[in-house]
Amino acid sequence: MKPFFKRIGLFTLALVGVWLLLFIASLQSYIIEYTIFASEKNAGYTNQRSTEWNENELHEEDVLFFGSSTCYSGIDPSALEAFGLSGFNFCSSSQELGNSAALIPAALTDASPESIVLDVYPNMWGAVTPALESTKDWIINSNLRTPPWSKAYRTLALESGDLFTLVTTFYYAFVRKFKAAGSNPDIPKDLKGDYRGLGFVGRSFDALDSIECESLTRSMSDTECSYLIEISTHCAERSIQLILINPPQLCEEIFDMPTCFDTLAYIDGNEWPGAKTPSNFYDDHHLVEAGALSYSAWLAQQIASLLHAP
Repeated sequence: MKPFFKRIGLFTLALVGVWLLLFIASLQSYIIEYTIFASEKNAGYTNQRSTEWNENELHEEDVLFFGSSTCYSGIDPSALEAFGLSGFNFCSSSQELGNSAALIPAALTDASPESIVLDVYPNMWGAVTPALESTKDWIINSNLRTPPWSKAYRTLALESGDLFTLVTTFYYAFVRKFKAAGSNPDIPKDLKGDYRGLGFVGRSFDALDSIECESLTRSMSDTECSYLIEISTHCAERSIQLILINPPQLCEEIFDMPTCFDTLAYIDGNEWPGAKTPSNFYDDHHLVEAGALSYSAWLAQQIASLLHAP
């Protein structure tokens, strides 16, 4: 048996050696890194969002936003300033409730906001695990690398069930100490998006003239309700007001209000006066920049009313 175990040991050492060589080579070349591990992206600007958050050492934000692309390209936190509030947008592409449930505790180690505002776009309901797209986005493109953030990425990778994604969490936890996300000048630009600060991305797609809608029914999964309860509990323990937002849509989904929404503050973005104006959108649920600015001003007033209510 000894020769067998010796061969196993030599094979393991050889495998570790190969991975170490690939790891070192990846550090020296974006081409090798992107071939072996993953490619950075500017879409959604998680790199700039996380860099801006890092550069501000004194976090006194009143409101933190979490959710999907309807949030980061639809909500400009600077609109809160008209009501004496400040905010920051932590939304990312396809960011579902499970993703936000892991990211919120990390953000709350950096800041103590008065409110967490959570985008709960119904078209994304029905998931039983966090969205892999958002998970990979934060692992690959984020410059937030303190232990709580790294723990959030590992948690999301484990919940995804994707072993390779878990491996990438360890690679990027190390490599980001030497080269920041977004530092490669050859990353393809987001040609229809401009980073405006505070996590907001203004979209410059052509606005719609009209749209035909079909009726879609959605329901929230038990898993998603569990994530929401987890978020709500985390906020309650810290005396943080949790506010849910159904973003404006030209074509609304049909749904029964989930029981896990009970007792939570809720804003229906479809009550915004511009919610059914096609020229505010570039598809049935994403806003062009002008629409986003108008919606943000309306939403800021709704949030301020909830926070300043007696």
